[in-house]
Amino acid sequence: MDENLIERYFAGECSNAEMERIFEWLNASENNRKEWLKLRMVSAKGVFTHFSESEHLARSYTELIEKQNSRKRLEKEITRKITLRLMRYAASILVLIGLSAVCYKYVVDWRYPQMLVVTLGENEPVRQFILEDNSQVWLSAGSRIEYPKRFWKNKRSVSVEGKVYFEVVEDVNRPFYVKTETYTVRVLGTSFEVNAFKYSQTSDVTLVDGKVEILDQNLATLCTLLPGQQFETDKLNNCFTLHQVNAEMYASWHGGQFEFDGLTFAEVIRALERHYNVRIIIEDSIAKDLRLVGSLSFQKDIYQMMRTLELVAPIRYHMQINTVVYIQNKDQEM
Repeated sequence: MDENLIERYFAGECSNAEMERIFEWLNASENNRKEWLKLRMVSAKGVFTHFSESEHLARSYTELIEKQNSRKRLEKEITRKITLRLMRYAASILVLIGLSAVCYKYVVDWRYPQMLVVTLGENEPVRQFILEDNSQVWLSAGSRIEYPKRFWKNKRSVSVEGKVYFEVVEDVNRPFYVKTETYTVRVLGTSFEVNAFKYSQTSDVTLVDGKVEILDQNLATLCTLLPGQQFETDKLNNCFTLHQVNAEMYASWHGGQFEFDGLTFAEVIRALERHYNVRIIIEDSIAKDLRLVGSLSFQKDIYQMMRTLELVAPIRYHMQINTVVYIQNKDQEM
C-alpha cells in the first residue's frame, strides 16, 4: 500500500478512486487487513501524541479560562439585569407607597383636620387672630378657643370658653358654629360676642350685627337674635332670657377700650363683671341708676380698673379672694 495514500486516508483527503483502491487492497488478503489494523493503531497514537503537545495543552487551558471568564461575564450580566429589574420594581413599589401615604394623609387631614388651641392667662392682654376662612377672633384674658387648622367643606365649627368676640365671614354653604358648655351659636356672617366662662353661673351672647340662632345641646333652636339683643342663660336654673342692650358698648372690649355714653352705674359694673369674670357686689346705698359717660381701658387689670372707677364715682372698693369685689359708698367706713 502506498504510504502517501494511507496518510491521505487518515487525513480524510482520499478521492473515490483512492478509496476503491484501499478497499480492494483490504479484500485481497487477511494479512492486508491485519496490517491495516496496525496502521490504524499507529495513526490513533499519532493523533493522541499530537494533541498531548505542550503548545496544544497551553492553548486548551487558555480556551478553558476564556470560557470560564465568558460564563462569569454572562452570569454578572444576568445578575445585573435581574438587580436592575428588582430595583425598578422596588422603586415602583416605593412610589406607590409614597403616593398612598400622601393620599391617606390628605384624606385624613380633610376628614380629621389638625385642631389648634389658644388659651390666654388671667392677666394677658386681648389677642386677635384670623381663622382659615378669614373670620376674625378676639380672645380676652382667661379665655380659650379650639378650632381646626382647616375647616370642613360643609361647616365651620369652633369651641370656646370665656369671652370671645367674632367677626365671621359670610359663607352660605358653610354655616359657622360656636360651641360652648351649654349652647351653640349658629351664624352665616355677623359680628357678636360670646361670654361663656366655665365656672360662671350665667353665660350670654350679644349680637352686634347680622343674625344668629341659639341652639341647645341637641341642636334644637332656642331663639334667634337680632342686632342689639343679648341672650342670657342661667346654667344653674336651666333657663334663659333676652335683653335689649347697647351691643357695641358690650363688645367694645375687643378694641381695647370700654366706651360708654349714658350707661348707668349698674350697667357699667355688669360689663366689668363680664369682662374680668368676677362678681361685683354693690352696696344698696349707692345710686345704681347714676349715668356715666367716659372710656375705660381694658388693658388694665381689675385692680387698676376699680381705682380708675373710684375717680369718676363716689365709691370705694375692696377685693376678696380675687374673684369678688365689694363696692361701698365713699363716705362709709370699709
